[in-house]
Parts: sequence; C-alpha cells; structure tokens
Amino acid sequence: MELKEKIKNFNLREQEGIDKDDRNGKISEAFKPIAETILSGYFKVTKNNSDSYVTVHPTCVEMYYHEEGEGEDKIKDYLVYHRDSNDGKNKKDIFPLGILHNHVSGIDLTFERKGNDGKAIRFSALIREFWVNMENKKEEEDKYKMKGIDGSSENKPDNKPTHLYDALYSQFSVFDGFSVKWEDGKEKKEVRCIGTRINVPEYKTNTEKAEPEGNKENNTLNGKYKQCQRMWRYSINED
Repeated sequence: MELKEKIKNFNLREQEGIDKDDRNGKISEAFKPIAETILSGYFKVTKNNSDSYVTVHPTCVEMYYHEEGEGEDKIKDYLVYHRDSNDGKNKKDIFPLGILHNHVSGIDLTFERKGNDGKAIRFSALIREFWVNMENKKEEEDKYKMKGIDGSSENKPDNKPTHLYDALYSQFSVFDGFSVKWEDGKEKKEVRCIGTRINVPEYKTNTEKAEPEGNKENNTLNGKYKQCQRMWRYSINED
C-alpha cells in the first residue's frame, strides 16, 4: 500500500489496548508499518525542464504523536513543534497531508488530521538518518560536491537530521527551479524498532521536563533530563 493511503486509513484509536504512555508497546507496534513504508521509499528531487534528479532515502525515522485538547486518555507528546500553545490561545492550523515541516531539529514528514472529537492530531515522522543518490545528476553545473552531507549508502547514512535541508533544497538552483516529491518504494525494507527517540525528555506537565535520574541509562544522551521511554524510533540498520 502507498504511504498516502496507509496514512489516510490509519487511526490509532482503533487499535486495542492502547496505553497513552505506551508502556505495553502497542503504539510502537501500530507505528511500525508506517515506518516500514517510509523507510522503503524516498524523496525525488527533480530539476525543472530536465531529466536531472537525485533521490534521498530515509534510513531511520522517529515518530511523534500529540492529541490536542483535554482528557485523561489524550496522548501527549509535548516535544512536538507544530502544536497549539500551552495556554491554548495560539491555535495551529492542521497541515495538509504530506507537508514537510522544517524546524531546528530537522524536517518532519507530517500526517496531521482531525480526531473523532474534532481536535487536531499532530502526527509526524522526523527523518533521523538518510543517504543521497546523486548518480542521476545529468548536468555538470549541478555536480558540485555537497560538503556536510555524509550519507553515501544505505548502511552508511548521514545521521545529522538538519543536513536534510541541504539534501532536499540545495541540489539545484532556484533560477532553474526544482520539485520535491515522495515516491513509494517497490520493495519492502526490513525495519526494526531500535529504541527511544534521541534526546526526547519525559514531561511531568506540558511545560515541565522530568529531571535526570542517577542511572544515566534512563536519561537523555545530553544528560539534562529523564528520557521519554516510548520506543518510537525505527531503522533499516542496527542502532
């Protein structure tokens, strides 16, 4: 099934046994088929009026899911960038399906929609790692070396999410124009859930992050906070 159709048909609330903190791993299981579809596909960046293009292949994604509104059963993911303000005064529009959301941590492929209660569901995948195939750049003027992008193959991806800016937006000149389009893969990749999301803290409230514990394994990599234990990171490669 294509990614677009899979997202349209996805409703987390139809899954049985969902725990809002995902202590039983049911949400992680529900997200895995979507992660598999993303990691089996790629972005195609094409120069206008040309047969010159590059393909950008995600190899690792982190899933984010935040339900707007009040309620004890609401799934909250306060590190989500595109959400309503904590006081509820600044309401964010719902992105159309498939918008690329650029932020300080990288680029999200977004799947937002209205929930059954009419409130927004902020659902997205952060492209955590990727590699770039540039062999289909046809014109010499476009074949400059892109410094900073390290991903050259599936098993040697670039692990800096913000490098995706260059991979998608700096391949061709804006004077020539270019397009970015999602393409579903022809073969399904073998994908595994490899752990928690990198440097995502646990929240006590919508504004207060949990303090680090004595056991460093329970904390974020930067050591500043207690790590969110939701296992929502998926990869083609081992961690």
